[in-house]
Amino acid sequence: MSLPWGDWQFWVVTFAAVAAMALLVRRVFPRRKGKGRGPTRKVSLTIEGKQPGE
Repeated sequence: MSLPWGDWQFWVVTFAAVAAMALLVRRVFPRRKGKGRGPTRKVSLTIEGKQPGE
């Protein structure tokens, strides 16, 4: 049994499966760096007004 290389429906379904897999991979493995995110800032005070580590 061989694959139907000449059948247009085979290619439509193959493209749909590849697109679905790409969307799934993008959801499972998101990008590490997002657009618009600035550098992180360290603060000197916490919510209670104490220095971190005290």
